[in-house]
Amino acid sequence: MPADRSFSGPTRASSFDLSMLPPDVAAGVADLLAATEALAQISVADLDGPGAAVVAGAVASVTSRLGVVGARMLPVVEADGRWALSGARSFPRWVSAQHRISARAAHAQVRLGRALRDHLPTTAQAAATGDITLEHTQLIARFGPTTERRREALADPEVECNEEFLVGQARVWPVDSFAIVARRWAAAADPDADDRGYREAADREHFTMSPMPDGYHLAGQLTLEHGQWLKSALEAVTRVPSAGDERTSAQRRAQALGDVARVVLENGLAPKRCGVRPRITVLVPYAAVASGSARGREGVDHSACPDGAFSAAVGGDSPVSGPRFEDGVPVPRALLDRLMCDGEMNRVIFGPESEIIDVGRAERTFTRHLRSAVIARDKHCRFPGCTAPPVLGECHHVEQWARDRGPTSVANGILLCWLHHDLVHRRDLRIRRREGRWEFEDRDGRPVVDDLEVPYPRRM
Repeated sequence: MPADRSFSGPTRASSFDLSMLPPDVAAGVADLLAATEALAQISVADLDGPGAAVVAGAVASVTSRLGVVGARMLPVVEADGRWALSGARSFPRWVSAQHRISARAAHAQVRLGRALRDHLPTTAQAAATGDITLEHTQLIARFGPTTERRREALADPEVECNEEFLVGQARVWPVDSFAIVARRWAAAADPDADDRGYREAADREHFTMSPMPDGYHLAGQLTLEHGQWLKSALEAVTRVPSAGDERTSAQRRAQALGDVARVVLENGLAPKRCGVRPRITVLVPYAAVASGSARGREGVDHSACPDGAFSAAVGGDSPVSGPRFEDGVPVPRALLDRLMCDGEMNRVIFGPESEIIDVGRAERTFTRHLRSAVIARDKHCRFPGCTAPPVLGECHHVEQWARDRGPTSVANGILLCWLHHDLVHRRDLRIRRREGRWEFEDRDGRPVVDDLEVPYPRRM
């Protein structure tokens, strides 16, 4: 039966005029659209796990092969030139609009189509038959024909590691492993290009940290070297999540980035500026500290690191209207309470015109010898189930310093990691010591068990 060459199926994105296609091609496209519509109507409730796995696998295989087919069509459309009559500024822009995909995805598809047409015939054949996946194909196109020397290596039948070699490796290696193979092949085929790429990447390296109402937005690009340093540092302070830790890997990496900064500042590893160790500072009027009302809108000047990375300046007539960092960013109440637990206090007296009249000597809430005694007793973070080492934590006032006017003493101190110190303040958890053991309760008196947001594994 001849195909309906004017097929206009329920594709939801657009309708296609198949009358311009050869009959066999039109029939194939019509069958594809009809099959897609039929699959889309499948009820998940009608399938069990194995059945759903079969459907998902078939769709993944077909989608991979069709992705290559679609990419191979694009150079033909581009060469025809009629796409330019639409007014699009470039062919990738036209693809983005027509296919309703992002500009980045459109550029990638156009590049893949050109590479398959011009330099990768063996790869195109293997991808079309399903021997290798679309992602394998994209990796070959990404690392293969990128320089003249690499294109020569791909096309030379006398070269052992030519295109046939890469396709063979793609057949046997998973995508993540093949990415390493392709990268190493590119480096061996044209090592000078890697050197040029590194220098160009170094020129593009940047990092921005933009303040937002509820935090900071980070963006940037690092060189391979700097990325490896940061990756290793984050892995060093990121622990395997244990039961109850429902944070995503991205959330745990964000915590780790803050922990890396704290380790540098709290251990005096950062160089001094004008003779002063770098720190974070919070400004709070003295009346708020003296009255114990730091939990309110009044302010305190604090630095939250054991060795001065966090300091607090208290001004008797400070013009500050509430707790704020030095750059004017307001400090949330729970955060202020935590910072005042184990910080350094500096008295700064302001005159009526906001001029500084007197600056007192800095004093720590937990001195070095008190902190050492707390560490000797507690050994690690004492939150239920957590064993984070002292380098990743600080001392917390069991009877809170700002709220309860609790004394700064070993008996009133407990070692908590930064994450759980913040959690104790955010959830207003109560802590008491009974028979040589620490006990945690929520504000309703219920005990806190060891499956509550525990990010660090137990030690055996």
